[in-house]
Formats: sequence, structure tokens, C-alpha cells
Amino acid sequence: MRLARAAAPALAAALLAGALLSGCPLPQPLPDYPEGQPVTPPRIVVDDGTRQVTPSDTVVRVPAGCATPPAYDLSAHLRVANTSEVVIGRTFVNYDPADTSTVSPVGGDDRIDPPGEGSADPTLRQTRTFTFRPYDFAPAAGTGGGDPRNAGAVHVVELVVSNFFDPTAVLGSPLPFRTPCNPSVDGCPDLVFEVQLHRWVFVTVAESAAVQCP
Repeated sequence: MRLARAAAPALAAALLAGALLSGCPLPQPLPDYPEGQPVTPPRIVVDDGTRQVTPSDTVVRVPAGCATPPAYDLSAHLRVANTSEVVIGRTFVNYDPADTSTVSPVGGDDRIDPPGEGSADPTLRQTRTFTFRPYDFAPAAGTGGGDPRNAGAVHVVELVVSNFFDPTAVLGSPLPFRTPCNPSVDGCPDLVFEVQLHRWVFVTVAESAAVQCP
């Protein structure tokens, strides 16, 4: 899956509507890739019957106005066909290339190394756990009156993974910190890399029996 343009204010508004209706790169070794073919990106396991992304819901309802801020642990398993390469994961909150405060990965790069020798499934890996606290981040533009504690506030959290991110991706590029390597980029091999992403939408709602403060 190639990366489309990421969540901007218009997307956040659309996601809110849907929810209300329903839900510096680290050095990487270069393994041998098939010549002349795009490099298959890591596959995020959404649900294979045994493993799911965490949380498994695409839309997560967050209670409003809690004295103790709610927190959510986010993680995912990956399927990586090449069992010798390092994969990088990056997490973004309310990513908008027009807003420099949102374009850097939260917590930096997640270096996901190959499993050790003797692994029962060498193609399976797991991202680190990212604890997302919605009250710590400004909501998407035009939601919640700008206050993440208010009902109606929306946050879009995206996990983006790739075998090789563009090492020159900087502020001012169309998709800083999310662009995969390609042959036109200095410092990249003569190969076409891709990314995969998974998106969670957090919508703040009035506290109820189903959605309670911690």
C-alpha cells in the first residue's frame, strides 16, 4: 500500500462525522532485494484471527473532562518477509504537513530488529507500545473547541512502517518523515520502497456507562 496524503483538518472532520455515525533515521543494513522489483513493505497485522492491533477498534471513544487523564496502549504485530532486515516504525498524532508541530514522529524512530535465532516465527515482529494520552495533544483543527478534554475533540494517530525511509525527508518536503526511499533520492539504493500505515481515530465523548473516566 502506497502512502496517501495523511490526515489534515478536512480529513479529521470527515473522520469525526464517521465516528459519530458509527468508528534522524537510524542506520539500517541493506539485505539482498530482488533486482528491478519494488521492495515489499512490512505488513501490519490488523487481525489474522490470532493477533490484532491494539486497540482493535478503529474508532476509540475517550471520556470527556476526566480528573485522571485517560491513556491507551497502542501496538501492532508486523509480518516481514525478509528476516534479516531492520524495520522502522514511526507514530504521528494529527499529522498535517502544513503544521510543523505535527510532522515529527512522536517518540522518534521505533527500530524493530529481526527476531533472534530460534524464533518460532521469524517473519513475525512487534512494535513497541506507544501510550497515547489524548489530553496531552491539541485536537485536530475545528474539533472540541481546541480543548482535548471537550466532547467532540478528535485525534488521529497513525502508525507508519517501512523498510527504508527517505533520509533527506525534512521540514518543507511534501511528506516530511513519512516518505519512503526511491532511486531519485540521494542516499537511497536504486530500489523503490513503500510504507504501510494503520490509523486509529480517538473521539472525545460525554462520559457514560459505556465510556467512563479512569
